[in-house]
Amino acid sequence: MARVAVVGLGTMGLPMARHLVAAGHEVVGCDLDPGRVEALGAARAADPGDAAAAADAVLLSLPSVAAVEDVVLGPGGVRSAARPGTLLADMSTSPPALARLLAAECAGLDVLDAPVSGGPRGAEDATLTIMVGGREEAFVRALPLFEALGRLVVLVGGHGAGQAAKLCNNLIAGATMAALAESCAIAVHEGLDPATLYELLTASTGDSRVLRTRFPLAGVESAHPASNAYAPLFALDLIAKDLGLARELAEEHGVAVPVATAALDAYRAAQRDGLGALDYSAVYRRGDGPEGSD
Repeated sequence: MARVAVVGLGTMGLPMARHLVAAGHEVVGCDLDPGRVEALGAARAADPGDAAAAADAVLLSLPSVAAVEDVVLGPGGVRSAARPGTLLADMSTSPPALARLLAAECAGLDVLDAPVSGGPRGAEDATLTIMVGGREEAFVRALPLFEALGRLVVLVGGHGAGQAAKLCNNLIAGATMAALAESCAIAVHEGLDPATLYELLTASTGDSRVLRTRFPLAGVESAHPASNAYAPLFALDLIAKDLGLARELAEEHGVAVPVATAALDAYRAAQRDGLGALDYSAVYRRGDGPEGSD
């Protein structure tokens, strides 16, 4: 059993930390909101450096690139406080370049990028997909922790490979949702019954996990965000962030991504309409109304 510091106890970090506690690990929580640490019911660290100082492993679950940089490389951060050989896994979604930077700047630590897919439900059920980049030795060491959190854990490649795979995944998810929103807007204008449309789409080539978890028309599936005032399973602000990172990565390699760019434009329009805190299926509501389109 390991002493594990979990930095970031939001909708993903908190359930992951709980699974580590249930697996018998000694968990130390760190979050800007003290209430989240109290909800975990584990030891509390005053700051990331304090959390890392006595830890065997540090797991990050943070909402932005800036937060990851500050927690690891900032004054009193993980880099300066962790003991040599400490495992550091960034389970946030960040650019591959940041993963490589962290590995270079924290040369005395076992650094992995390990972003996850599956959302809060996957975190609650410990069924996440975990995409890992880094050295195989560090991966093997981290595997018991990751297996307590996910159903599929894969070493994709070297530093940054996990983040690259995650951005590819979220590009697909974001573009799919934007296309689904547009198709539903057309269907509503044509007077199609939403439940009938859902039945047809889930049995046709338009089917996808995005469709089966985020049909954007309310009242068809009770568990979907649209039927719950678009309560976020994954916030629109976050999918916009990830699509922006995916587009930047594509630009680094000279890859044209017009579909991703069009999807990102749709999410940014939704953000301007004040929908950023809602689930990203709320992109359907951008424009002048629920059936609006830009």
